[in-house]
Order: sequence, then C-alpha cells, then structure tokens
Amino acid sequence: MKILHLFSDWKWTGPAEPTVNLCETLQKRGHQVIFAYRFPPFEVEDSIAHRVAGKNFQITDKFRLRPLGKGHRGFALADNLRDLRALRKFIDTEEFDLINVHNSHDHILGGLAAHLTKKRPVVIRTDHKRDAIKPSWANCLLVSRLTDGIVTFSEMARQKDSTRLPITAKRVGRVGVALQLERYDPEGPFRNMRRVFNINGEDLVIGIVARFQKYRRTDVFLASLAKLVREFPHVKALLVGRSSQIKESVIEPTRRFGLDAYVILAGYQTESYLDTLAAMDIFVLLMAGSDGTARALREAMAMGKPAVVARRGMLPEIVDDGVTGFVVDDTPENICAALRTLVTNESLRNQMGQMGREKAIREFRLEKQAKEVEAFYQHITEMGPRVRVE
Repeated sequence: MKILHLFSDWKWTGPAEPTVNLCETLQKRGHQVIFAYRFPPFEVEDSIAHRVAGKNFQITDKFRLRPLGKGHRGFALADNLRDLRALRKFIDTEEFDLINVHNSHDHILGGLAAHLTKKRPVVIRTDHKRDAIKPSWANCLLVSRLTDGIVTFSEMARQKDSTRLPITAKRVGRVGVALQLERYDPEGPFRNMRRVFNINGEDLVIGIVARFQKYRRTDVFLASLAKLVREFPHVKALLVGRSSQIKESVIEPTRRFGLDAYVILAGYQTESYLDTLAAMDIFVLLMAGSDGTARALREAMAMGKPAVVARRGMLPEIVDDGVTGFVVDDTPENICAALRTLVTNESLRNQMGQMGREKAIREFRLEKQAKEVEAFYQHITEMGPRVRVE
C-alpha cells in the first residue's frame, strides 16, 4: 500500500512523535510511506524537521501547509492555493492508495486534493483530540464531504465520532497507542534524580508529567496532597513540565495549601526525562492533555509505576482499577484515599507497577498498533471513497 501522511505542523508535539513512529513501523512492514510536514518558519532548536532526519521512510517539506489562522492571511491563502495544485499533482504522480491527515488544515487540503485527482485515494483522518472531534458545523462539513474514515485511540472517542459526526460507525476505527518500549526499562541504569532534586532517600515520590494548564486539575491534586502530608510528611510531589499558566495552576495553589516544602517543580525535562520518571514511586493524572493519548501515563506504566487517575475521558481505558492502579472520581478526598492506600502498602505498589509494566508490553507495542492501523486502512480502501453523506 502506498500511503501519504500529511501533517500541517512543524512542532514536535504530542501527536507528532506517535505519527512518525507509526510511519516508520508501516514502512518496515512493507508499505511505501511518505510523510509531508511543515518546515519551521524560523530557526528553532527542536522541530519535526530535526526529528525525522535519518528515518527510513520518505519525507518531504515541499508543501507550505500553512493554516489560514496563523500569520498573514493573504499570504497563507496564496500558499494554500499553491499547495492544493501541487498536492493534487503529487497525489496523481505518486498514485497513493490512501491519504492519512492529522490536523484540520491538512484535512482540508488533503481532502480537496484527493477529490480532484484521477485515482481518488481514500482520505482517513486521525483523531488526536482528547475529547474526540468537536461536532461543529465546520467539522461536520469536513467529515461529510472530505472524509472516508476516521481512526481514533480510545473507545470513548470512537463512540463520540461515530454518533456525533456525519459518518457511519463502520468507517470509524479504534487502534491502540504505541510507545518505543525498548526505551522504557524499570531496571535500567538511571541517573539519581532524587539527589538532583534534593529528595531524601526515605521520601516517597508522587509524580505528575503535564503542561500545567488550569484545565489539568493540578489544584485538585494539590488539595489532596495537603490532606495526605498531614499523615505522611515523608511524601513529596514531583511536578514535571511547564506552562504559561503555571503560576495560577501550580504555584499559587501550592502556597495556598502550605505545600512549599512538599512540592518540587522539576521543569521541562528532555535528556533526563526517563531518569525523572524512574525517581517516582506513584504516578497521578487527572486530565489528559490536548492530544488525548495520555502518553505520559503510558510511559509511567511502562516504567512500572502504579497510577492514580480520574474517571475522565480515556483514562479508565488505560488504567485497570484495582489492578494497575486506581480510577477515582477526582475529588480531593477520593484522590487522597487512593494515594493513602499506595503510600502505606509497598507490596501493592510493586504489584500494581508490575501489572502496569506487563500491560504496557502487551498493549503498547508499535508492531501491534501498526497491524491495527494496517487492518483499518485495508478496511476503508476496500469500502472505497464515500459518494454521498452517509
């Protein structure tokens, strides 16, 4: 199968890495994959361009892929018209069987270009959204006219997309989220980040990895921590990440609850990221990020960490309540109770961490995801392009 992935972004964001990993795995499985991405508009330290160099699938930055809502609209419109002509010709020349789009902008361009080609390849949208694609009039029009299939990462999203958008359930598929599991080894040689963050050896560390925006409910976690440390003063919270909203979402609640001695802000970690995960004893996530795959939670499970998560979105699909961690209605009292159980029971922590690790090895494999995507691609190509709103 010959596949074009369109990705109208230049940033190395949450959806970018799994998309690149998928392209590489599909190529290894014998498909011909071309990944088209947006080149950075200015010099940056990190970008998709930097990350895809040396990959074993074909890449191209020949298209501008410049959304109308960014920069000067007039220039972007001209770029889009040029892209549409060039993309239609590119699809005809390369004779793709399938176009996989990932963002609204590349969805519009890819869908229009595919409809203008001679072969008319099918167009599949990957739903990277935390709460599924919103059923706005624009999205409904896009799905009804320029979409032959939608692939999602959770049952929650699959159900929402198939019931709220103008597309039949048989054209909406769910696939697993994958990690490069060889990177995650609980027994690996890690740098001692507890020493870096001045955490005592007897302290128990509860970790969160997130962009600390207000919707991530970090203040609710901190309210539960305030209750917990009254009983267990050896507990510390290690918060990994950054955000323009960190003052409102983390710093002010920390001071309000009197937690300055218990909360450690680790900032954004790159080279020491896995070392920092290894320093945690328990992982907490109350709200997935905007890309919706809860990647940090999956990474923590692959590292053998028991988890406490909220009963929100896809999180209950990832953590098996009572097996790999606890799923709770996220009030401070419920979170505190779940954490108290893990803090006081080392054997249970180890057992749940091991079960999480086993689930990661079983469910988060790149090869497994690629097979599922491959099967969905085949299913949609066999069904063929939609000829009317279903």
